[in-house]
Amino acid sequence: MSWTVLDYAGGHRRPPNNILGLLCREHFPGLVEYAGVTGPAFTFDHYAVAPDAVDQNGREFNNKAERVKQELWVSLSIM
Repeated sequence: MSWTVLDYAGGHRRPPNNILGLLCREHFPGLVEYAGVTGPAFTFDHYAVAPDAVDQNGREFNNKAERVKQELWVSLSIM
């Protein structure tokens, strides 16, 4: 409800929250060590401590949280 979806010629009409959910599932880091405890990544803070790897385009970010944020903005800019 808080997003305004603009209709661009040839663009998709997915709401940004759906895109964010897809990116979080795609880049789910699995088990991470956060605050001295190893467990599944349930919060975005967990994504911030998970290291990133080089992707097929040669891009590498500081952590999984940065990758998700950058890919969200790229996908929204091509809407």
